[in-house]
Amino acid sequence: MKSNPNRFRFDWYLIVLLVIFVPLFFFRMHWPNLGSWDEAWYGSIAREMAKSGDFMYSNWNGYPFYDHPPMGFWIMAVTYMFFGVSEFTTRLPSVLLGIFSIVLVYLTGSELFKKKAVGFAAALILGTSVWYVIRVRSGNLDSPFVFFYILTIYLALKSVKNIKLFPLVGLAFGALMMTKTLVGISALPVIGVIMFPRIMEIKKNILWLLGGIAAFLFVVGPWYIMHILTYPDFIAHHFLEIGTRSKTAASYFSLNYELPLFYLHMGIRKWYYLWNLGLGALIITLRFIKRNAFIILFWNGVVLYPFLTTDKTHIWHLIPVYLPLSLIVAYGLWELGNFAVTIIKKFPVLPVQKFINTYVSERVIAGVFILAIVFIAGIQVKVFYNEVIPNSRYVTDDVAIAKEAAKYDQKIYLDDDFLPMAVFYSGKFMKQVSYEPEERSTLVKVFRSERSDFVAITRIWAIQNLEAEGIEYRILDKNNSFVIVSPP
Repeated sequence: MKSNPNRFRFDWYLIVLLVIFVPLFFFRMHWPNLGSWDEAWYGSIAREMAKSGDFMYSNWNGYPFYDHPPMGFWIMAVTYMFFGVSEFTTRLPSVLLGIFSIVLVYLTGSELFKKKAVGFAAALILGTSVWYVIRVRSGNLDSPFVFFYILTIYLALKSVKNIKLFPLVGLAFGALMMTKTLVGISALPVIGVIMFPRIMEIKKNILWLLGGIAAFLFVVGPWYIMHILTYPDFIAHHFLEIGTRSKTAASYFSLNYELPLFYLHMGIRKWYYLWNLGLGALIITLRFIKRNAFIILFWNGVVLYPFLTTDKTHIWHLIPVYLPLSLIVAYGLWELGNFAVTIIKKFPVLPVQKFINTYVSERVIAGVFILAIVFIAGIQVKVFYNEVIPNSRYVTDDVAIAKEAAKYDQKIYLDDDFLPMAVFYSGKFMKQVSYEPEERSTLVKVFRSERSDFVAITRIWAIQNLEAEGIEYRILDKNNSFVIVSPP
């Protein structure tokens, strides 16, 4: 009986990935309070967006916010509109997109190397890199950014075979650029390398290539045009101060690689050594001259290099590097294994040569390869599990006092450094004392100069400063660490 080619077949690799990563990413992800920077910050922006219905202009704590484009906030705001505001809904988009990214890495590896085992290994490597897990389980922008990045690359690979898909590449690349300031620009040369065969046939494919460009402009154009027209400092702040961190052109030729590579090592742990081994394997086996290997090596270089030229890199900034890195590790080790078997077969004097010829097939190699990757991934998870998964659920004192502040309608001052957290959990606009003008930059000065009705959040020990200056105050709420006070 002939099999039906259209019959649905389970992809067991994909099922295993979902069985592993859905629990790992979702389990207790809503237990910790939102971090003050940047989770609560972004959550507050998305909440204001959902509340006002204004999806064009972002605001935070009463001020315009245009450090980053709004794609991540749009997704979070829609989630709030449907499911309410909480730690869970703040992190839900990140977790879901983190899972989709795992799937896309698997599909990308399978598409590039025509081996599902390599795609599966790459997905395991990405998903068990500790800082990927940490940021996926948070309400930051890294997970949406990684999702749109790998989606762009995957669609570009598919567009080489079917140029009619290229407008989807433009949409995905536009979404990528609308998630984080300028960081996604590294995808552009990678798209160029992938699409090179189609670009060389430009007369034949011109309409679809222009369609991709139009789709990109459709996504990014309105927001950028509106902000350039609205805010005089937008270009300097968004592109130069935030986007390039005020780097000069000359700085891109000055390497500061020690700290970024240290952070890369800390972010992926054991995969770091296998990344070096994978790079070496692709060179030794001469696979680097093949188109598929060249794409991931070029991608790795393009996305990593800018971080090697600055001392302002943070560990989470390097997460986009994990995408090509995971593919290099998986494909490099796969080719290294095949290369070793080939060498052994060419030397009949070796005692294992007969065994290799008799029993070692490509299926056996794939099995050993997968088992090795799964073993290392299991060690990774075992080591970082307690770092990532909380053992208990509790409300910190700063969150508790911020929730108490929600009931006050007066002007609120914060005499501490957890402003985003205080704004998120109180749902109120606040003025941080340290941001006040010099004549009002301490709580004592605020009490002396403020003429309108107000309350202030400060640490319990800090009210001693009021007492020492003979300033009268009234305690409205308190906990173990913080107090809300007002004039009598």
